[in-house]
Amino acid sequence: MNNPHPESPPSLGGIAARALAAKTGGQNPSWLQGLNPEQHEAIVTTEGPLLVLAGAGTGKTRVLTSRIAHILASGLAWPSQILAVTFTNKASREMKERIGRYVGEQVEGMPWLGTFHSIGVKILRRHAELVGLKSNFTILDTDDQIRLLKQLIRAEGIDDKRWPARLLAGMIDGW
Repeated sequence: MNNPHPESPPSLGGIAARALAAKTGGQNPSWLQGLNPEQHEAIVTTEGPLLVLAGAGTGKTRVLTSRIAHILASGLAWPSQILAVTFTNKASREMKERIGRYVGEQVEGMPWLGTFHSIGVKILRRHAELVGLKSNFTILDTDDQIRLLKQLIRAEGIDDKRWPARLLAGMIDGW
């Protein structure tokens, strides 16, 4: 898709609507099949914000992935205009796979589908200079943090019995 105005979503009508109708043979697309009325309404309601609250195993992820597929297939947004945040890498992969099954390779153009951490890192790298960082900054995992703190404790001659690295890491973490 070549959009001369990347900030504006593609139009619902025209080619996008005809392509969706041709692809589905005039029937409900796969992401709209087998839903209860509340799920269907959540997916096809595309104006304004939408809050999906439900218990575990009730189809929240299906609703979200189907809604994204519906928005993309209907031409209401470009893949790069959709933010989809998950808590785990597994959930992120599953969401990407499901959307891919529904709309094909459009999912590859979704840079803002990921975990809180991965999206946060993308934003920080993109705007690193605004917070005084270089874009190639490194994120230390817990083991690396402890190792670095031990080096600093030794270098500064701090009593590591009184101030163990794990204690300091916990203090920094809670800061």
